[in-house]
Amino acid sequence: MKRLFLFLAAVVMLAGFSACGDKKAPVNKKPRKVYTFTKQDSTEVLSLVSQFTARLQNNDLRGAVEMLNILKGDSVFPMEPVQQRRQAMALGMVRGIRYDLNYVRFNSDRNNEIKLDITLFEKQSDDPRPNMTGFYLRPVRFEGKWYLTVKDNITDRENSNYFEKEGTDAELSETEEE
Repeated sequence: MKRLFLFLAAVVMLAGFSACGDKKAPVNKKPRKVYTFTKQDSTEVLSLVSQFTARLQNNDLRGAVEMLNILKGDSVFPMEPVQQRRQAMALGMVRGIRYDLNYVRFNSDRNNEIKLDITLFEKQSDDPRPNMTGFYLRPVRFEGKWYLTVKDNITDRENSNYFEKEGTDAELSETEEE
């Protein structure tokens, strides 16, 4: 019995050693495109967000919604009136007293994300109710110009092939402009 155990232990060790030596050559995947974003890109996107939040702050829902576009495949289109009304209703339901930029993430020309924090009402320290909600935008660079689109499940589902092609983990480099 002891011999059988030693034999099996030796076989397992040999199998382990041989498995370590059989490293396969790495599969050559198509390299992902590297996207470069400049200070000018950041400035343009932040300017759009600033205009958008200023309109919301001034209760100009129509003006804010008119800034929003729809991403369809590899094109950007203005929202249709029905979509604008729906978006205005949604923004009206979360009308806040303050709109703050939480973060901006650049991944590619189409797959970017902005989160706005909306403060719904001033809150006393002993008030347990939540007073904030979030709103997401997707800035899109199309033919060298930046547009604001809404980040939503429908748009994401319809454009999932394009997002996968561009990738969310693309290596990014930011260049400084003087």
